[in-house]
Amino acid sequence: MITVQRVELDDPRARSLWDEQQGELAARYGEPDIEFDFADHMAPGDLIGSYLALDASGEAIGTGLVRWSPYDTGAGAVEVKRLYVRPAHRGHGHSRVIVGVLEQAALRAGAVRVVLETGVEQPEALVLYERIGYARFPGYGEYKDDPRSVCFSKELPTRVLVVNGSIGAGKTSVAESAYDALADRGAHAAMIDGDFLCQARPTQTEDPFNQELLFANLAAVAPVYRQAGFGYVVVARVVEDLEDRARYAQAFAVPSPAGGAMPAQVVIARVTAPESTRKDRIVHRDLDPAWHQWGHARTVELEANLVSLQLDDVVVTNADRSPRETAEELLERVGW
Repeated sequence: MITVQRVELDDPRARSLWDEQQGELAARYGEPDIEFDFADHMAPGDLIGSYLALDASGEAIGTGLVRWSPYDTGAGAVEVKRLYVRPAHRGHGHSRVIVGVLEQAALRAGAVRVVLETGVEQPEALVLYERIGYARFPGYGEYKDDPRSVCFSKELPTRVLVVNGSIGAGKTSVAESAYDALADRGAHAAMIDGDFLCQARPTQTEDPFNQELLFANLAAVAPVYRQAGFGYVVVARVVEDLEDRARYAQAFAVPSPAGGAMPAQVVIARVTAPESTRKDRIVHRDLDPAWHQWGHARTVELEANLVSLQLDDVVVTNADRSPRETAEELLERVGW
């Protein structure tokens, strides 16, 4: 049993283990890692997290680091560095645990891909990466033309947050604030107002809200966001259909190297507000009395539908505070 904790880049325990790793690499390859001093030259913002693994007694027995890749490995790619477990502690799955922590850090940063380099003189590492879903990847950076190097990559699922809510609840403003909060912490994130992708007339009787048009458009733009390196996508859109979660997951699915597709991770979060608050917002949104009449009736009907359907992972109240405060609570509750 180990505990993995985030530490500062200059943590002396981690640095000591890095030195041990360099000694082992020098013994295997006749020289240390080409990038042995990479941590001292990273640009501000490149580091996602440096981690230290501790055994039950608190002894430091392993390390791992993940940073935004400085190489031509595709937008939104992160690189794992300094994955190391002391020899006496190997064979217990500790490396898998550390890699899992690094991947979670990459997901939280909005990455779309993890890359790493190992070598032919580390057969145990080659087996590990293949067992946990990594695929061979073209050499990059300093390792590009080194015949001893073996590079790997793993695609990460796109994470989609659908902000649901009745008219006047503030789903669009909260979705925009959630996007801002993600971007402010340095995550790679994009925001889509779903209503904009299905504004077309005349509508079809069997599809009055243009849902088919929405998902066709999402499937068309999803690869563009992915190629640009955005692992987070926030979508503002009402969710009234039991099948919508699966349709979002499919629209943002990522082709798998082994064939098929890896569906997106979808979270549906509903924002709500008291009926009087929603109706006041409808009045302030547009001066047309006809809109007020329709909107007031629709917000009551839609709120009742959303409550009864219970399609949401979380529900947050968006009243008597700013949309940003609501968004911060929402992100915390969904684990983003």
